[in-house]
Amino acid sequence: MKTNPGSRRLMLLALVVLVMIGGQLAVPGFTNLGQLGNQLKIATFLGLFGISQTLVMMAGNQGLDLSVGAAATLGGIFGAALIGTEPAGLLCAVIAAALCGALVGGLNGVGITFLRVPPLVMTLAMASLVDGGLIVWSSVMHVNTAASPALVALAGRSVAGVPTVALLWLLAATMMWWFLDHSAWGRRLMATGANSTAALLTGTRVRVVRMAAYTASGMIAALTGLLLVGYVGQAFLGLGTSYVLTSVVVAVIGGVSLGGGRGDYIAVAIAAVFLTVLTSLLTALQIGEAGRQCIFGATLLAFLVVNGWSLSGGRIKAA
Repeated sequence: MKTNPGSRRLMLLALVVLVMIGGQLAVPGFTNLGQLGNQLKIATFLGLFGISQTLVMMAGNQGLDLSVGAAATLGGIFGAALIGTEPAGLLCAVIAAALCGALVGGLNGVGITFLRVPPLVMTLAMASLVDGGLIVWSSVMHVNTAASPALVALAGRSVAGVPTVALLWLLAATMMWWFLDHSAWGRRLMATGANSTAALLTGTRVRVVRMAAYTASGMIAALTGLLLVGYVGQAFLGLGTSYVLTSVVVAVIGGVSLGGGRGDYIAVAIAAVFLTVLTSLLTALQIGEAGRQCIFGATLLAFLVVNGWSLSGGRIKAA
């Protein structure tokens, strides 16, 4: 039974507001426009990686994509190497990054759907293969890894005070919301994750749906990696590694079911903002790494409990 996503969104929005108010009281200037703009940029990348995890988690079969960091690094390095100085170079870089991500995601999909390798094992193995290949390739080939002026402008420019990357995220979030709530493919994805046997009996091509989910996950991660190069100014090994677990965390906090078939990307997007603001506050308060990890762990555990209650309540009503 699908739960109402509105309560989750309101709860997360309330938490964002509370953290921002607490941050302003504890650290004056925490909510000034410059700080908010920077936090929005950081949340954008986390939110985009969250799209990748949302797709594969909703496809069911205990889906997780631990290769999103490797796909982002691959797309970022190849995109930076190909972009050049000509305006057409940006388009070439985008196409190259998308193809790299599609290759990683497609191989994940083949291993998971046809070879029946567990998603956790398959995506972790793929991440190791990609990272290892990049280490060998970078030691042999010496290519440009610096972000081009066009890519820096794309990642750093603002429109009416709103970062361009945040506007791109808004567009991606709108498309994701429409896909999940209003498209036939979105309904097939939900049905596949909820009960793959029932979906198969109703004519859904379960393997194709899961293949598409993992392919899309890889593409989105690789394109996000290219944007990340423009933000940090340089492509490097391990570019997307720090987003692997955090992307899973924001999906869980946003209410995406680890069992598949249930989730709301708008809540995931708000969760990305919440986690970013919380991290920024803890950093401003000079909380050590151990303290931050404890707080993040407690937050994740609390939302896992909330998810369990929500799912249990849905089943009781359905009964």
